[in-house]
Amino acid sequence: MGESPSVTSGNIQLSKDMVITPLAAESLGVRSLAVHVQTDDTSILIDPSAALGFRDSYHPHPEEYRLLKSIRKKIDSVAQSTDLIVVSHFHHDHFMPFFQNFAYFWSSRDEASSLYQDHRIYCKDIRLHINYSQQRRGYNFVRSVRKVAEEVVYADGRALKIGQTVIRFSPAVPHGEDRTKLGWVIMTTIRCGDFTLVHASDVQGPMVKSTAEWIIGQNPDVLVLAGPPTYLSPEKVRPEILVNAAENLGLLADKIPMIVVDHHLLRDQNWLNWLNPIQRLASNRGHQILTIAEVLGLSENLLEANRADLYQQKPTGPAFEDWVKKIRGSRIEIPPPLD
Repeated sequence: MGESPSVTSGNIQLSKDMVITPLAAESLGVRSLAVHVQTDDTSILIDPSAALGFRDSYHPHPEEYRLLKSIRKKIDSVAQSTDLIVVSHFHHDHFMPFFQNFAYFWSSRDEASSLYQDHRIYCKDIRLHINYSQQRRGYNFVRSVRKVAEEVVYADGRALKIGQTVIRFSPAVPHGEDRTKLGWVIMTTIRCGDFTLVHASDVQGPMVKSTAEWIIGQNPDVLVLAGPPTYLSPEKVRPEILVNAAENLGLLADKIPMIVVDHHLLRDQNWLNWLNPIQRLASNRGHQILTIAEVLGLSENLLEANRADLYQQKPTGPAFEDWVKKIRGSRIEIPPPLD
């Protein structure tokens, strides 16, 4: 490890050789864990997408769509000056698909083509350690992206070196608990000089101890991590699995100077109740646990977690309500009225 990382001007400055810039996450109001990494040798955009989701009988509020549209533009702008794009797995909050869907992804073929054009794409292998839904999405993605990208590489377990920057991808690990029906994901390690980042998308805690052990083995200075979905019912996520996630995150907090926890955990209004004990453990070690909003110097903006309140505070008009009726009939190629 190098010196302790510092947060400056919305970035995590590992050294003069590596800067990490978070782009989107639940603490910023959308489903995502998009991050940009700049080293002296190259730039990497990890999981370049954002999405919204139906929740508790509510479709996303117009405020969420405005934010999603804005974040889409920001990610696309960053992509234009990026060398490599990494797709950790094939859920739509982690990759932009090549079809039109304004209801949840704000995606289109043209926008996807612009995002991936002339880039080297490193993505989850669609042939091994993949469930049916991700395999289907991955197959369609790879077939389309090969028409516009410079190169498409299945990244599981691979490594590459660009100048002094080493990029290593984990073997496929569970998307949450072991033997989950949600499939598998890959994690990304970026090392430049004495400084190391690990991006651990959708490991949900991590819930599996071997995933935590792989992360610790990378000896990271900074870990960007998807926390567990504590907002789900006990029928969907058993309480003992959340205990496992807390124990494993505690192991990481003991070893890693800075952990940025976001994504699924920040869909819960009471996320701090789960995270506080681990933050205290980290603090006792002189380490930090932050959300992506905190890295950017902002307060958490939990639009999905607070959606019911949002609808009460900012009622929607007839035009938006008519649009919601249309998308219930699968007419998702029509953008929502936001003016």
